[in-house]
Amino acid sequence: MEIKKLTELIEKSNYITALTGAGISTLSGIPDFRGGNNPIWNRYPQDKVFNPLYFKESPQMFFDFLREILNKEYQPNIAHFFLKFLEEKKKLKAIITQNIDGLHKLAGSKNVYELHGSIFSSHCLKCGQAYNYEEFLKKLFKEKVVSCKCSGVIKPDIVFFGEMLPPEDLNMAIYNASHSDLMLVIGTSLVVQPAAFMPMYTLNNGGNIVLINRAETYIDDRAVLKFDDIEDVFKKLSEYYEIGEGRKKFTI
Repeated sequence: MEIKKLTELIEKSNYITALTGAGISTLSGIPDFRGGNNPIWNRYPQDKVFNPLYFKESPQMFFDFLREILNKEYQPNIAHFFLKFLEEKKKLKAIITQNIDGLHKLAGSKNVYELHGSIFSSHCLKCGQAYNYEEFLKKLFKEKVVSCKCSGVIKPDIVFFGEMLPPEDLNMAIYNASHSDLMLVIGTSLVVQPAAFMPMYTLNNGGNIVLINRAETYIDDRAVLKFDDIEDVFKKLSEYYEIGEGRKKFTI
């Protein structure tokens, strides 16, 4: 019954946005590294791994960390592909993500705003030379510290602690959230700012919030619908709209 209510909301809405966090990518096999409980932080303390000053002085820890989490290939999952489907149907106007894994773009979504940057592009801190993901990954598993021809260190274009968010992505995220009549909040507990405030822009616009997340959030009591299981929700939505069967039930 709740899924039916969600489909009705989707079909009556004209400016849908999605705000996604780590939870959406766990379906692709990417561990949820939020918080300090994951044992990986015993080996790679967050205050060092994502510290720009520490990276500048001792970059190898960051690259060791990347080698550990990038030792397999990750693919978009059913949730990523459903959001792409909504975009194709001109319903979803923007995806605002806290994730750096690039899976929304791999799924084919176009209007993706990556607030914390993306692992899919890198640049040399010395000369500014840009590198794509394939080039960076090849170097990552060959060199202890990923370096440019000029001997400068190559850093993925992700946001470390204290660094500025990509201004264009942030501005477009605020713009779209402010115009949204329905925001799907997926896999984020809405703790990290400024992403955590995005639903408020939609609420201030008179829009609705749907939460798809196990953890509680500060905005639970203002959501029109709340779901715990991301995979279950998107399996049911995909079945309802007959995605993957060569037919598109969505006619609006």
